[in-house]
Amino acid sequence: MDFTEAINTRMQDVASACVGCGKCFEVCPMKGPIGLSEADPKEVLGGIVDLIRGGNGNEAAQRWASACSSSGLCRDACDYGVDPLFLVKMANYANVRRRDGDAVRKNGASSFRAVAKSLRMVSRLQVDQNTVARLQPTLKPATEECKPDIAFYIGCNVGKTPHIVLLCVEILQAMGLSCEILGGSSACCGINQFRAGDGETAGRAGLAALSQIEAKQATTNLSWCPSCQLQFEEVILPAHRLMTGRDDAGLTPFFVFLERNLDKLRPLFKHDIRKRVAINERPGTPDVLRAVERLLSEIPGIELVHLDVPRAGLMSTYLNVTPKFKESLRAEEFEAAARAGITTLATIFHGCHRELCKFENDVSFEIVNVVEIIGESIGIRVEDTYKKLALAASVDEALQNSASLLAEHGLTADEARDALIADLLGAKVLQGAIQEIA
Repeated sequence: MDFTEAINTRMQDVASACVGCGKCFEVCPMKGPIGLSEADPKEVLGGIVDLIRGGNGNEAAQRWASACSSSGLCRDACDYGVDPLFLVKMANYANVRRRDGDAVRKNGASSFRAVAKSLRMVSRLQVDQNTVARLQPTLKPATEECKPDIAFYIGCNVGKTPHIVLLCVEILQAMGLSCEILGGSSACCGINQFRAGDGETAGRAGLAALSQIEAKQATTNLSWCPSCQLQFEEVILPAHRLMTGRDDAGLTPFFVFLERNLDKLRPLFKHDIRKRVAINERPGTPDVLRAVERLLSEIPGIELVHLDVPRAGLMSTYLNVTPKFKESLRAEEFEAAARAGITTLATIFHGCHRELCKFENDVSFEIVNVVEIIGESIGIRVEDTYKKLALAASVDEALQNSASLLAEHGLTADEARDALIADLLGAKVLQGAIQEIA
């Protein structure tokens, strides 16, 4: 059995298991913004199942599947043992393959190249060649004499916020753990190709990345990116199990690992952090959110504040398909944060951090990533160079501030300008936005 056969097997299994009750659709936070509040849940689910089985589905099912933000609220709604998140993801995958036909491979390659180029440009506007080398994934397999404690799979786009990666590595090292980084375009999870309907290339990429992770023979394999974690959990690892019969591969989210090892981490919290903190919560990873809440509650001086506002998306970037909805959620969160008198809004993931930190001059609180707070309590500080770019008065000012780095990396200002504008505004993603209900 090859990868696509494994995926097709799982697709048919989940389609057969779904009873079409529609409960997952009823709790979805995306149905309102995309104009499906009045849609018949059973009719929508019937269309979802039909798409998976190779049919055309219906307009509502196609629309819903394309707008999934991986909030995960649907998972608790199903009483029949089905993973609705996987169900909807596979419906969109099948629909894209049906719609785009022979173009899926070209589209997948184009998407991957765009991500790789953006990562290269944006990261090099922030760090010198020595730091790039430090963040570069190490692909050499382990030897018997040298096996790291941690194989840290960072994915791709977190490299645009290099301070997050550097802080993660230094936190692990402060815990007495050796760490090797994997990820980037040389070890891609395949999610961009899979979204484009190119399951064949996505499978090769994801399985190759898994092989590189396992070749490290580390004591623990960690992930940072929730997109990569979900791609492995939902797509790559289940297919790998069907193909090999093995059930021993896996990745643990970074914050979940820290929480499980609080006995090593807690003694390092030597500095009081006098902050009133609200977390930029994401419902798609409840285990990570619980871990982050626990970790911050252990830091001396931290006062945690919960903001009672609607939540959606695996990351903020997952809401780019509905920009008006994303903007309304952000505005509501910022207003609630101001009323609560917080000093700090703490983002969990890199995608959310890139989306939100650029608004720091417009609010009454700082916007930092959770690892910055953890690092500060330990005594580790790394400058947030992405925020520095994002808060510049103009793109030209940001490029001027990075002029020496452009020269060091041999980049032109024009190509860097295009990459930075696209990243700061989300212009590339917004071209694919669907029509929203005002």
